[in-house]
Amino acid sequence: MPDPAVLIERLAVDYGRNRVLDGLDMTVERNTVHGLLGRNGAGKTTTVRAITGLLREASGSVSVLGRTPRRDPGVRRLLSILPSDDGLLPGLSVLENLICWAGFWGMTGRDAERAASAAVEAVGMEGGHTGRTGSLSTGNRRLAALARTFMVPGEIVILDEPTSSLDPVVSARIRGVIAGMSHDRTVILSTHNLEEAQELCSSVTIINHGRSVFEGPPDGGDAEGAGGYLVKSESGAVSWRGAPLERRDDGFFLLDSGLSAADTLAELVASGIRVCEFRPAVHSLTDIFMDRAGSE
Repeated sequence: MPDPAVLIERLAVDYGRNRVLDGLDMTVERNTVHGLLGRNGAGKTTTVRAITGLLREASGSVSVLGRTPRRDPGVRRLLSILPSDDGLLPGLSVLENLICWAGFWGMTGRDAERAASAAVEAVGMEGGHTGRTGSLSTGNRRLAALARTFMVPGEIVILDEPTSSLDPVVSARIRGVIAGMSHDRTVILSTHNLEEAQELCSSVTIINHGRSVFEGPPDGGDAEGAGGYLVKSESGAVSWRGAPLERRDDGFFLLDSGLSAADTLAELVASGIRVCEFRPAVHSLTDIFMDRAGSE
């Protein structure tokens, strides 16, 4: 079985006397879109820098396609990164920016021109690539930056807030490009947009205070009972193994039993609770995020 695209185990990173990552674990499988989520200051940017080999770990390990970034500078050529700022040269056209960038990857002449044109077409800039990038709209500059990321041969693409501050039309176009990328590349999507992560990602890691507090599918998992169960009783109260549960605004009680539906229902009935409604709870990514990282 091949190594994961990225494997981080018990990673600790210090900035001076401050521990920024404190035992972080993260696994990113190949050819998937993996969300990297967390509040401001949680450690997302530090995690990305660790993946690129720019930070020295205090302890733990980082592996990228089976290689160690800190010891193997060649790992950086396996990565293609879209930063939160577009980083384009404002005095050049989009094509000129892309051709210039292609030179850093050893492409010259016709090869660079063909790669640049194909990248512009792939992101659907619709003729917005002829003028200087300094005069382009925010959306077209972001598309140009995404085209630059798309054209280089990195096996892992890291995207930092790719749709932040963009209108719905451009955001939808960018999400379409990201979804297509995962057919032959691995995408790590760092974002605050939980709906976007739920739509695009097959798995997510939520970081809080430098630790991973959740890793798995954005719906919490498809195993039976993974999201708990919603229960209503004739008496209007529900307890589990002697502990009363808190009633939600919709009248249901959320029970996270860790058991199958049949075993959970049987235990409720055996304890004397007259159950009138019982069904699996389906969590959104927002529910999971607020539960794991919503408090200070």
